[in-house]
Amino acid sequence: MGKRADAFRKAARRYEKWLGGYCRLDRKALAAKDERMGASAFSFLRGSFFRWPHYLRAVDAAVLRAPTVLCVGDIHLENYGTWRDDEGRLVWGINDFDEAGELPFTSDLVRLAASALLEGERQTKPILSGRAAVDAIAAGYHEGLSGRPQPFVLEDQYPALRNLAIVRGKAAVREWEKIRAGGEIKAGSMDRSLHDLLLTCLPSGSDGVRLYRRQAGLGSLGRPRYVAVATWYGGLVAREAKAAVPSAIAMPKTGIANPLADYRRIETLGYRARDPHLRLADRWIVRRLSPEARKIEIAEIEDVTDQRALLQAMGRELANIHRGTAGTAAQLRACLGRLPRTWLQRAAAATAEQVSEERAAVYGS
Repeated sequence: MGKRADAFRKAARRYEKWLGGYCRLDRKALAAKDERMGASAFSFLRGSFFRWPHYLRAVDAAVLRAPTVLCVGDIHLENYGTWRDDEGRLVWGINDFDEAGELPFTSDLVRLAASALLEGERQTKPILSGRAAVDAIAAGYHEGLSGRPQPFVLEDQYPALRNLAIVRGKAAVREWEKIRAGGEIKAGSMDRSLHDLLLTCLPSGSDGVRLYRRQAGLGSLGRPRYVAVATWYGGLVAREAKAAVPSAIAMPKTGIANPLADYRRIETLGYRARDPHLRLADRWIVRRLSPEARKIEIAEIEDVTDQRALLQAMGRELANIHRGTAGTAAQLRACLGRLPRTWLQRAAAATAEQVSEERAAVYGS
């Protein structure tokens, strides 16, 4: 093992040891995570947020002197999804805030743009060049800092996003199969307080409750995750519980009493039509799952014809969050106005190169 690969493996072990102070790690899921991270540089980026500060060292220091705000942290092309709001409207936006923390706001832009570059390298026929993809994200972000914040409610607007979000026919059946794919478990094998929490979060009158282990995502693989599936008025309903831990930004601090403090803050402050079924308990994140309450995966994103518009929407949604956590768009616009025109292109390329090189060192080309 070379020096670079050895440094990464040591950092991964430190992260897992730290993570183990907040939840009981699923070693089988961690092994699956390691295998999936080797598949591509994009997957490696997704699974290694604990290394993000290291990759950011490749960025011009002026970029990181930007105002510090509560950031998404682990933002990337696959951290977008859908849910239903209090009015039953379909909403598209950032899917989770597991790694939310205080960072220069430019960090989120760099990471999102780097993820687009890395995924573009993996596609055999990318619709957008790397430069065009980064420019689309930047354009959407700038648009999101202008005028009034506008969450993505898919009713009379955004037909392309609605088409991406809707799951039809047999695909909906497959979504339910994925939700239950982790293997059924008995109630007695689950912590009693977690079992009660899941039952409480299901709609009143649910019956035929069945419990499953769940493996999903990539960055959070290794954290315990369970799902309760039941029948309610003739159809399936589901609630997922994922172990709550602080963001890796907090390393090496231990004994954090409220690991979801930043998650709660960003969910409250960001401009979005909120998911009424999201529950942030002391040690668990509980959310509704269904074919229309889910993360949108990269294979679906690659099939979108107008990728420029989709990437612009991703940038604008990120601005919706930053405007809320910064308290004003003015200081963000002022900072961007002082940076060189090509700053995001250069920063995204530099971090993407670091990610690609480290992945090659760890897993081979």
